[in-house]
Amino acid sequence: MILLSNGGDNTHRAAQPSNTIVVGTVDGVSVLVRAEDRWTLSHRGLAGCSVSAVTASADGTLFAATHGVGVARSRDRGVTWQWINKGIDRHDLWSARAGKLQGKDVVLVGSLPAHLYISEDAGDSWRELAALREVDSAKDWVFPPPPRVGHIKDIVIDGDRLMVGVEIGALLVSTDFGKSFTDLKVDPLPGENDIHRILVNPARPNRIIVANGIVGVMTSDDNGKSWRKNPMPAEANYPDPMVIHPDQPDLVFLTAGVGWPPHWYKLGRARGKMFRSRDAGQSWERLLGGLPNGQRATFGALTIEAHGKGYGLYAADTDGQIFESLDGGDSWCIIADVAPVSKGEFYRGLVKDRVPLATVDDVAFTAVATARLAAVKS
Repeated sequence: MILLSNGGDNTHRAAQPSNTIVVGTVDGVSVLVRAEDRWTLSHRGLAGCSVSAVTASADGTLFAATHGVGVARSRDRGVTWQWINKGIDRHDLWSARAGKLQGKDVVLVGSLPAHLYISEDAGDSWRELAALREVDSAKDWVFPPPPRVGHIKDIVIDGDRLMVGVEIGALLVSTDFGKSFTDLKVDPLPGENDIHRILVNPARPNRIIVANGIVGVMTSDDNGKSWRKNPMPAEANYPDPMVIHPDQPDLVFLTAGVGWPPHWYKLGRARGKMFRSRDAGQSWERLLGGLPNGQRATFGALTIEAHGKGYGLYAADTDGQIFESLDGGDSWCIIADVAPVSKGEFYRGLVKDRVPLATVDDVAFTAVATARLAAVKS
């Protein structure tokens, strides 16, 4: 089963190519099924709910994090859903991840404001990992749109290590099951730590790659002690969905918009693009081959599935178009149209001929970020 959402699972392994895609959209979950090389919409769930993230446990149980309604669980591959919010007191959720942390099966979800919750009983109950907010930078976490408070944008379970990305403010790591967290300080200024994505691979145990929405793609080769800024592709500024091949640790795929969201809204186009790197983000090549060029939408999700015959790539944009590549990103085709797949309210900001929206256009940045945005032409 392939999962495709903004803040959920984005790396899969399978013996054979999967014939099911579960997509988290701004209007529930859409389940696509492939038969005779054609994808069709099988069913929808959680209609009316904005689903930020979909994750799955080892037994196939699905968990959907939503904006405003908390967490739902499905034990029948997304056909029916049950709300499971016992112990969760903040229901605007932006990320979710299931996996085995220090030998225990867990599910984690992250909210706005930035709080992290864990379940050790498949979602029947949750508790907050309160130590997350005890790091010094917590007081400075922020997000440009109202209510201007940071949220948990990405969660990575990496064996004994738990990693959490805060938008905007910190990259945090815990090695004691969430009892304490260390701020890896990608940048000394919390306002420059816009952690969208965190990539790790066991074949490169000391390397961490992050998509920093303000600065660009950044890499550490010493487990976060020091960082360097990678070259960004030409005409790409705002990286978000990014994946690494699970068996080829230097093969990275990146999506990015031109400029930053305020530029998009002024121009009416995000011009979302796709790139491939074969050297872990040190150089990039633009991918087209069926992808739109200069479009209004931006990419809201990207997933990779490695299998016995190679690997597939799946991307979704804020218009709800689902793209598939089966040749390493060289060529793409649209396989389905669903509701928008979006980070937060991006899909609303990129609607054609829209009216001004307070939750989209009324943004505030730090002085450093404001200067950076001003230097970029729309």
